[in-house]
Amino acid sequence: MNTSRWLVHPLTIVAHRAGRFSLGRLSGSTPVVPIDWPDIVLLQQFLSPTAPEQAAAALIDGPATPYLPGRPAPTAVRQRFMQLRQAGALVDAEQSSAPDDTGEILTLDSLNDKAPIDPEQRLRLFRNFLLQPTAGAFALRSTRHDRVHRIDLELALALIFLANGRSISEISSGPGSVLQHDRLVKAGRWAVDEGLARRVDGNGSVAAGDYRKQVPLRKASGPDWRELEADGRIPIYFVPHMENHFPLALGMIFSGIEHWNEGELLERYLPIPISYLSPGQLLEGPYRKFGRGIWMFSNYMWSLDHNLSVSAAVKRNDAGNITIHGGPSTPEYEQACEDFMARNRSVDIAVHGEGEVAACQVLAAIERLDNGALQPTDRLSDVPGITFRQPGGGRRDLTRTDARMRMPSPDSVPSPYIEGIFDAYEARVEAAIIETNRGCPFRCTFCDWGSATNQKVTRFELNRVQGELDWIGRNRIGVLWIADANFGMLKRDLAIAENIVDVKRRYGYPQEVVVNYTKNANERLAEIIRVFTEGGIISQGIISIQTTDPETLKIIDRENIKTEKYDRLLEIFSELGLPLSTDLMIGLPGITPDAFDKDLQRYIDADVSVKAYPTQLLPNSPMAHPDYMKKYQIEVDENGFLLSCSSYTRAELEQMKFTYHVYTVADGYGCLRHVLRFLQWEHGIGAMQMINDLASSYRKEPDRYPFIGWVIRFFSLDKCMPGGWRAFFDEVAAFVYDRYGIERDSAFDVVLDVNEAVMPDEARDYPMTVSLAHDYVAWFHDRSRRDRPAAQALSDYPPGELEVTDPNRMTEIDFDYQQYDTHQFFWELHCPVSRIKSTVDHEAEPEAHSETATAS
Repeated sequence: MNTSRWLVHPLTIVAHRAGRFSLGRLSGSTPVVPIDWPDIVLLQQFLSPTAPEQAAAALIDGPATPYLPGRPAPTAVRQRFMQLRQAGALVDAEQSSAPDDTGEILTLDSLNDKAPIDPEQRLRLFRNFLLQPTAGAFALRSTRHDRVHRIDLELALALIFLANGRSISEISSGPGSVLQHDRLVKAGRWAVDEGLARRVDGNGSVAAGDYRKQVPLRKASGPDWRELEADGRIPIYFVPHMENHFPLALGMIFSGIEHWNEGELLERYLPIPISYLSPGQLLEGPYRKFGRGIWMFSNYMWSLDHNLSVSAAVKRNDAGNITIHGGPSTPEYEQACEDFMARNRSVDIAVHGEGEVAACQVLAAIERLDNGALQPTDRLSDVPGITFRQPGGGRRDLTRTDARMRMPSPDSVPSPYIEGIFDAYEARVEAAIIETNRGCPFRCTFCDWGSATNQKVTRFELNRVQGELDWIGRNRIGVLWIADANFGMLKRDLAIAENIVDVKRRYGYPQEVVVNYTKNANERLAEIIRVFTEGGIISQGIISIQTTDPETLKIIDRENIKTEKYDRLLEIFSELGLPLSTDLMIGLPGITPDAFDKDLQRYIDADVSVKAYPTQLLPNSPMAHPDYMKKYQIEVDENGFLLSCSSYTRAELEQMKFTYHVYTVADGYGCLRHVLRFLQWEHGIGAMQMINDLASSYRKEPDRYPFIGWVIRFFSLDKCMPGGWRAFFDEVAAFVYDRYGIERDSAFDVVLDVNEAVMPDEARDYPMTVSLAHDYVAWFHDRSRRDRPAAQALSDYPPGELEVTDPNRMTEIDFDYQQYDTHQFFWELHCPVSRIKSTVDHEAEPEAHSETATAS
């Protein structure tokens, strides 16, 4: 073993997530190493310069041995030492020095004797628990009392044993326990008092949020495939790609088949009730029971890989199965479709455009021979809007038929909800999808909606829509997804919104509405959002602007959607106090990093949250046309995401993505929302300048500001701040001084205090009132007014207060389980200067409504 003396690197930290501990650096500049409590015992040996042999002796037969589950083998100690060294956790003492922290080291014996905690009470550490090495001890911060403690090994181990929600009795009596019961009781009481741990109910586990536990299983209320018997008809299998929502497209095709020519197809075909099954369950269950048949797939960019995998498995099992693929990600351009079917030999028939009628016509053109083989007849060539493979043919043995006309009335296919088709769907369902209309009057080049529907908008009857909403309410579905291209465009959409709220009033569901709001924003949209907000529905106005850059708008054929209309909508939503966000796209042809920065800055100035998405080449969009791609030099990856084009390089695209990532944590989630505005309003430093400077600093020196580095690297995935927010905002102040020379005066301190106060911290009690040297609320509102008077510095305002509340229980949310879909950033706590959010009333009990809320 190396004879040099080694030391824990001063930037090494120990953090935990879901009861599991890891070692690394806050900035993420070194690999994250999973560790357990024996590793803490090993680390303790290197809190001061120590030779590896000396550390090994202490572990194998020395003062550290009692803290281990057994005497370790020398080879195991040597191996672990090398692993931690290679991970950058240990450094040669000649190249570094231990932090010269001094002061009292807390031990269990030095803690005040207080009333002991119930040993049967389950405890768990808070998410922001953080151990940092100091000279001869571990440091940790109590955010509740805003102080830092230096603790010894025994106390550190006691806290680690409390991580995962077990009771003290369970810990002390469990296998490998190395701490006495009374010592753990004392540590547990201290941890709760200091705001390091909390009491928990139930099994207390903080293991990562299990989706399957949080979303209850919906039991089928209608006959499923198990209750059917094979009766000689050809089975039709429908393949949902995921369980958490009803597959509307497949349900519509099922309904179309049932009602085609008054049930004509049911004489030869047996549609297997739709329910979510994994590919293995599907093959071992319904397929094993009913055998060779027709397989229906609806391809979207999020379901394509799954569907092609199942399709290939089906054909491998029996090439006599016939697979039919439709949906927006089934290519329609002739060459693209040929290439698609050449790559995917399991695709027998590709449907272009609406599939309800096409699927029925295809089925009518298939026959079963005496030997059981399924074979298309000559009539298949007469079915418009498909490309099909000749039996046994090669790449070029494809037949493409004439284009299909759209259904004149979408109501010609009955609703799968009202018809009971989804009554057999048994899964953990979060969402239901409905359409109130079809079509889009716009022809944006990145989208296949307008081009696919030839711009005409057709409507579903209101009685049908109301019936579907009632079904969703009665069946207690939490999220309603309205799959219209431009909800809010039609006058009747306001009445539909009112119907949704009425359904929620009667049944308690749905609780959230996800929509694609109209692109030509109007005052009706604001009224719809007001109805949803007052009705306790999670929703908000979404400006689908994609970009405000004139050159890019011209290239993507979006000039007919005027930016001025969006500006007016901003004013309306602000005047009504309604939530609003906007959509942008990253990497549209024509955009540049500078233009993208201007888009983000525009909405920071308006205090509107931005969700931005990478540009993907949809196979049937105008952007995917070979001539368009050649003109704008579009290069894509294997999944169709743009990599470069005539206006930006690959490196510039990565720059835009990273800029947006830093924007998301800084302004979207609000980690620097108030700091950004203070620097812009009082010091002339644009918010995007600060964001880009933070991004540049992190790239060049990730460890210079480790707490800032953690927020940039990890916050989007793990929404807490290890060690508490105070250290982060101290670093922000240091960064601002180093970069811009701005001193930390009383005004800047107020801004830092406000920004910290609105960051959720489960160690604090809410409501919380913060005393401020200057009235930040008055200053913020004065600065935000459109008709604001002459600017007055924050330092000129008298003292004030800020009351912070947590009405949406942000401190209790398991962020491993996000909402089904939302354009809002849920993180900041509520206060007079918070952005408006649309949220569910968590205090409401959905069962306590006037009508029965059971599945129909």
